[in-house]
Amino acid sequence: MVSLSVDVEPDFPPHFDTNKGIDGLENICELLRRYKSNATFFVCADFLDKNPEIVDLIGDFEVGCHGFRHVDLTRLSEFAIEGEIRESLEIFEEHGFNPLGFRAPFARTNEKILHIIKRFFKYDSSLHFYESKPKGIFEIPIFLGGKSFGVSPKLFNTCFSFPLKNKVFFIHPWEYGGLDFKELQSRRKRMMLLGYKSENYTKNLITLLKKKPRRLSDLLYV
Repeated sequence: MVSLSVDVEPDFPPHFDTNKGIDGLENICELLRRYKSNATFFVCADFLDKNPEIVDLIGDFEVGCHGFRHVDLTRLSEFAIEGEIRESLEIFEEHGFNPLGFRAPFARTNEKILHIIKRFFKYDSSLHFYESKPKGIFEIPIFLGGKSFGVSPKLFNTCFSFPLKNKVFFIHPWEYGGLDFKELQSRRKRMMLLGYKSENYTKNLITLLKKKPRRLSDLLYV
């Protein structure tokens, strides 16, 4: 089974703090509807609060919490982490969302963070598939995503043969529109050896969408 998640956040953190990726979010949602596919959108609450128009784009999909701000939670105290979570949930409630799942910004987490978020969410999706699963909260591990969608389609397609039962992919809106692709290339020069191009993002995403990915909460019952 394959699942798709979208990390809705400011552009290319920590390099920028703009919201041009909303154009990319529109492109992603249009593709999801065209191919009748599903996804889970992990949203930064502060981003949602500043850009409430995205509710019309993602309202028909599952929405998870990507923190309040896109900051490294591992650098915060327990008090500050809980404050970020509570403030984010207030904003989600204001916009009609009740997130079941959580993904830490930068997918950086630790036992302290997981201990806190298990009081607020049914599942976490911050760890990679090769990391040990935590106790006390259902973990839906990350398989592959982000800049990997920009590699050559031939190379990208090899990931589907990897022997893993549930493959959870993730993407970022700012990789699909709004942000000048040259900005990404300048910071990902090594990726050029893998055929890294702007158009590959859409090609590889369509390949995934044809496999009818699920939302992450579906994995709670598998």
